[in-house]
Amino acid sequence: MVAADEAKERRKSVLFLLGVWGVGGVERVTVTLGKALAARGWRVTIVAFRFDDRALLEGLPPEIMVKELAFPANSTANAKALRALFLAREVGVVVNQWCLPWGVTRLLRRAGRGLGVGLVSVLHNIPDNNGRIAAVRGPARFLWRLLSGLSLRAVYRGSDAFVVLSKRFEPIFRRMTGLAFTPRLRTIGNPLTLAPAAPAPKEDVLLYVGRLEETQKRVSRVLGAWRLLAPRFPGWRLEIVGDGPDRAALEAQAADLPRVAFHGFRAPAPFYAKAKLLLLTSDFEGFPLVLPEAMAAGCVPVALGTYPAVYDVVRGTNGVVVAPPFEAEGFARVVGDLMAAPAVLGGMAGVAQADARAYALGAVADCWEALFREVARG
Repeated sequence: MVAADEAKERRKSVLFLLGVWGVGGVERVTVTLGKALAARGWRVTIVAFRFDDRALLEGLPPEIMVKELAFPANSTANAKALRALFLAREVGVVVNQWCLPWGVTRLLRRAGRGLGVGLVSVLHNIPDNNGRIAAVRGPARFLWRLLSGLSLRAVYRGSDAFVVLSKRFEPIFRRMTGLAFTPRLRTIGNPLTLAPAAPAPKEDVLLYVGRLEETQKRVSRVLGAWRLLAPRFPGWRLEIVGDGPDRAALEAQAADLPRVAFHGFRAPAPFYAKAKLLLLTSDFEGFPLVLPEAMAAGCVPVALGTYPAVYDVVRGTNGVVVAPPFEAEGFARVVGDLMAAPAVLGGMAGVAQADARAYALGAVADCWEALFREVARG
C-alpha cells in the first residue's frame, strides 16, 4: 500500500519545459495550467533554458519551482540537471512545450532514462508552418518543410503522447510526418488565461493584441485596413497592444494615420473590455489565445482564415472569418459593415461571450489531468 501511495504521488508531479521564456502565449498557457494543477494538488516545476522576461512568473504560488538551464540545450550538463530535478521533484510527467527541434526530446529521454517519466510533447503551431518555414522562399522553404516534418515524426515517436491544439490539425500532422497511424496523437485546446476585466462601457475601438512582427502576425495588414476605414468612421480609433521587433517600422507606417495608438506590452484584459472589434490578420497560427479572450469580454473577432483552428473558434454568429488571401479592401469592407451595424455587432458580442465558456480553464485542466494519468509510468 505504501509503495502504491508513493507511485500515485509521483504521478502527481509535472515539469513544463520551454526554450526561451518571454511573455507570449505559450508562457501564459504554462503559467495558467501550472497554477490550476498546483491548486489540484500537483507538484509543478517550470524549466527554461533562458528567461528573457520574468513578468509572467510574478505571483506564482511558492510551491511552483522555476529553474533555469543554459544553452546549448542538448548538453551533458543540462541532462544531468534535468535528471537531478526529476529525482528531487519526483517528476512523473514532462510537458515539452518547446516540441521542436527533435534534440529536445532526445535530451529529455536521456535525462529520464530508467526513471519511468512520461513525456508529452505539445505543438503550439499548425503542423505544416512555423516561423522558420515562413521566413524562407523558393526551394529552401520546401527543404525546411521536409526537415520540419522529419523532426515532428521523430518527436512523435520519442513521446508518450503528442498534443496538437485543434482536431483540424490531426490530418495535417499525419500528412506532414507521413504517419498514417497515430494512436498517441491527442487534441487539447488552450484555455482562457485571463480573468475578465471589470465590465466597462464599450467604445468605438478596433483592437489588435499580439506580437508586432511581420513574418507571422502581419500587423501591417491591420494598418492597411484602417487606412481605408478611418475616413469613413471618424468616431472610431485603432489601438494596438503588444511589442516586438517590427514595432518601429509599424509606427512609421502609421505615422500619417489618424487615431492610432501603440500601447506596447500591456495587460490586455482592459482593452478587450472596452473594444468592440478584434482584428487578426496572421499568415498562420496554432490556437491564438486572443480569439477566446476577446470573445469572453464581448469583443467580436474578425480574423483572416489562414489557419484551420480559427474555424473552431469563430463561427459566423460570434465573429467573422474572412477568406484568404488577404485583400485590404475586402477585409475593410467586412469590418466596416460591422462598425456600421451596432445592433448586429451587439448580438454577435453576446454570442461570443457565451461561446467563450467552452475554453474555461477547469475543463481544459481536466483534459490534461486525464492525459497525465494515461502517460505517467511511475
